[in-house]
Amino acid sequence: MRTHFAEVLARENACLAGVTDGAKLAGWRRRVVEELMTPRSPYVFALRQTGDGAERADFLDRWRELIAETLDRLLQSGATGGTHCSSGQAARRADADPHKTAVLILAALHGGSTLSRIAKDPWPLNAALDLALAPFTATEDNSPARTVMSSPIGNMSP
Repeated sequence: MRTHFAEVLARENACLAGVTDGAKLAGWRRRVVEELMTPRSPYVFALRQTGDGAERADFLDRWRELIAETLDRLLQSGATGGTHCSSGQAARRADADPHKTAVLILAALHGGSTLSRIAKDPWPLNAALDLALAPFTATEDNSPARTVMSSPIGNMSP
């Protein structure tokens, strides 16, 4: 396995093992966003679409499983998100599928980081993660949402 794949998996294994509640999940999220916004990070290299497809698929499958195990652990312990949630949010969390959510998180990391690199702004990545992590934690960025016209994505050329 390529060095950056192995490095990301080692970091993720250690970091995700320490996620025991919504606050620690938010900390994991902030760290991953920072990694993906750092151009020479192994996370950036690992998510590039170059090289051996089978090796990349194995890497993503292993990362997805680490995330799913963490989400399942949070659901089992009841430590998902804050204590001030509506009954709709509580029901959504109870019905959350850790494996589907893990796929959604990886899709948000991949697509969001691509848009953020193009825009040179972490907002698209954070917005994608807000949606992916919604069943498990409160929204990370409580600032008013930007409209498409005011965001860097709205200003990108086709």
